[in-house]
Amino acid sequence: MRKQKAESGKPNAKNFLPLTYLRSVEELRCGARTVKDHPKRKIERLWDLIVNLKEDLEEDLSGMGYGVRGMVHTSAVIYAPENVLIEEGAQVEACAALDARSGPIYIGKNTVIRPQSYLRGPLSIGHECRIGGEVTHTIFHGYSNKAHYGFIGHSYIGEWVNLGAGTTNSNLKNTYGTVKVWVNGKEVDSGQQFLGCFIGDHAKTGIGTLINTGAVIGFGANVLGGSVTPKYVPDFQWSESEKYRLEAFLKSAKIMMDRRGKKLTSAEIDKISERWGIV
Repeated sequence: MRKQKAESGKPNAKNFLPLTYLRSVEELRCGARTVKDHPKRKIERLWDLIVNLKEDLEEDLSGMGYGVRGMVHTSAVIYAPENVLIEEGAQVEACAALDARSGPIYIGKNTVIRPQSYLRGPLSIGHECRIGGEVTHTIFHGYSNKAHYGFIGHSYIGEWVNLGAGTTNSNLKNTYGTVKVWVNGKEVDSGQQFLGCFIGDHAKTGIGTLINTGAVIGFGANVLGGSVTPKYVPDFQWSESEKYRLEAFLKSAKIMMDRRGKKLTSAEIDKISERWGIV
């Protein structure tokens, strides 16, 4: 495995699951752009993109520019506006607070920040997201929703994810020790004291979901709320032990994507079906 990495010069995609089923490592969001836009950035695991988020955002926004290109309600508050980029079509609604004093904040095109939200940088939110509650030091890919109260911090969220009301993750252990993360079939010590969760594309959480420190939630998983998640939730898991039926999953994905005028491609359906068949 190490020999292959040295020869190719590319990180092992398996270390970035469940975020690399429908995209390459190079297409993962890094700062406000992607890994391929940061050729000098050395990454081995998903949490490298969180650990280096402040520096990656600073690099991106120094070229993309700062400022408000969308709409910000007059009652919203932006601390350190010189460290913020709000893209065209984005909306920051009433009484929201964006705090960029500890790191830049990037809000993608057509994303909506709900009233009374608290967003603290460094933070990168992709296009067409719906964000509410408290979010800090996190990367959201596009088309994902956290529209209600709850906390997400030091985390990496894929596309087409929906976090139910009250979904909250832990980003610090009670022991203040380093956080272990499930990587490629085993737990790996990240060496990080602050680290949240990693959620694959098309995953959903029910209301009141409490996400364990360093948890990995698999592609297409449906997590019911009301208790603390395990450290690892397999792809396509439904509740605690059942498996999401492929037809039902594709139907739900279609409904969600239709609402944003998007559709699964035949290539994506083939990849999803292949993955479903081996889980």
